[in-house]
Amino acid sequence: MFLKTLSLRNFRNYSNFTINFSDSLNLICGENAIGKTNLLEAINLISTGKSFRTLNLKELIKHQTNFFFIEAEIITKNLSQIIKIYYDGTTKKITHNANSYPSFTSLLGILPSTLHSPDDLNLIKGKPTSRRKFLNLYLAQEDPLYVHHYLRFTKALKQRNHLLKSKKSHLLKPFNIELAKSAAYLTMKRNSFLKTLQKPLKETLKNLSDVLEKPKIYYLSSIQDEKDLEKTNLSYLKTLEQNQKKDLDFKTTLIGPHRDDFSINFSGKSAKSFASEGQKKMLLYAIRFAEWELLHSKYEVNPLFLIDDFDAHLDEKHKRNLKQALKKFSQVFITMPKPHENFENAHFINLEDQNI
Repeated sequence: MFLKTLSLRNFRNYSNFTINFSDSLNLICGENAIGKTNLLEAINLISTGKSFRTLNLKELIKHQTNFFFIEAEIITKNLSQIIKIYYDGTTKKITHNANSYPSFTSLLGILPSTLHSPDDLNLIKGKPTSRRKFLNLYLAQEDPLYVHHYLRFTKALKQRNHLLKSKKSHLLKPFNIELAKSAAYLTMKRNSFLKTLQKPLKETLKNLSDVLEKPKIYYLSSIQDEKDLEKTNLSYLKTLEQNQKKDLDFKTTLIGPHRDDFSINFSGKSAKSFASEGQKKMLLYAIRFAEWELLHSKYEVNPLFLIDDFDAHLDEKHKRNLKQALKKFSQVFITMPKPHENFENAHFINLEDQNI
């Protein structure tokens, strides 16, 4: 599977643009603000149904226009598939071949991908919201039921918080039940994903760094770790009831997946506190490579691998290890200001030569 052609109209800074890609390594070059990241954003939108830069789709519409349109041709087992996305600020039109869909979630799994960007540093150095976003984006690609429970949880949480602000404690019970059911599913899936990630993470990191050893990711849950869905559901329900007075005092729900986090360690030490900047970057590449492995196993295809702003500031050994590791992926997209790295068999795309 690979992305053959991408057409953009009124998307970010692109007026009317079509480009063909290699089925292997694509190096997208050009000066800052020319649209390199915008191109990856369009690919990521087709793949995951979300922008990795904004929650507001209106921001993707080119200035002084009133819609954007994306068309992608994907080749799978020598068969062509067409995905089209139209958005005018209020109406979305999403089609896959001859089929129309009401939402982006219907596209999940058609063109799976993994993205590494400079913002990945937030997985180690940033706030818990960045780490929860990482979990949600991966699990949305892997499990449609996760999306279902995430939407149910978000809706129930909003309703429960409204009741807490209104001091209507007598109405909380049905929302506690709804919240606990979806919270249990989200928590179990997140915990399972991070545990499954451990093995490919350990194997991948061996090829990237001989200093970083015994990587471990710990899920930090609001409740006691339970072994099955029903027990987790009951644990959430019990904790919500026990915390109800405190929630009423603070006028918000203080426990749940919306408050959870995870920590990244190596050799028993916190990566945030003890890893150098270079080590943090290699650890994050290893996490993304491990994520790719899990998507590959799930869909039995080779997902796309996207790298926004290949880091030229890594030392030579790490860069050499990284370029060697990238050879295992089928289709790769890398952005950089200039083609300063000697990548083998790369297809160069210089956006300064394109009519954007």
